[in-house]
Amino acid sequence: MTIRHLIPAAAAVIVFAVSGCATTGRGSVDVKRFHLGVPVTRGTIALVPANSAGSFSLEYRTYADAVSGELRAQGFTPAPVDSSPAYVATLTITQNVSVGPPRPSPFSIGIGGGGFTGGRGGVGIGGGVGIPVGHGRRDAVEVDAIGIAIKRTADQTLIWEGNAQAIIDTRSPQASLARAVPSMARILLDGFPGVSGVTQHVPL
Repeated sequence: MTIRHLIPAAAAVIVFAVSGCATTGRGSVDVKRFHLGVPVTRGTIALVPANSAGSFSLEYRTYADAVSGELRAQGFTPAPVDSSPAYVATLTITQNVSVGPPRPSPFSIGIGGGGFTGGRGGVGIGGGVGIPVGHGRRDAVEVDAIGIAIKRTADQTLIWEGNAQAIIDTRSPQASLARAVPSMARILLDGFPGVSGVTQHVPL
């Protein structure tokens, strides 16, 4: 069985419900995961940015360390990409501000189709983070998101991918990637591999 058969093509794009999220202060996280439904043997894993230009930035390293820590907690051993790790995990991070109803998730979850792609209005880590006009308005919410896609190095098979999106009132002290990324990584990877194909709504 291949990961392509897990969901119909029509379900490739995730749209998250955001009703009520902007008024909670701390915000909330929606997560969704897809995998083959078989046990994943733990081993070494290299974490790489979707945008390779950002791999040496302090900003990326801060977020990568948080994600690597959560992978370690799930039994993986973080390793350099040039050490022939058993797995390679690609990390994408975006940040947007939306005035009024937030836009859909900035990721297309590409089961069988190549993983995550950055969305309109945000840029992946490594290229900077775009904050449109409206930050701090009463009706503005920050939309932070991370995507992780894990491939088995031996045969380049995509074995797991997941997305976490946080919706936070821009006036909240929680409205920053530095606070959101560790929380999203913990929630996304908790209980790895997790339930496949189900969107979960978790307080931030």
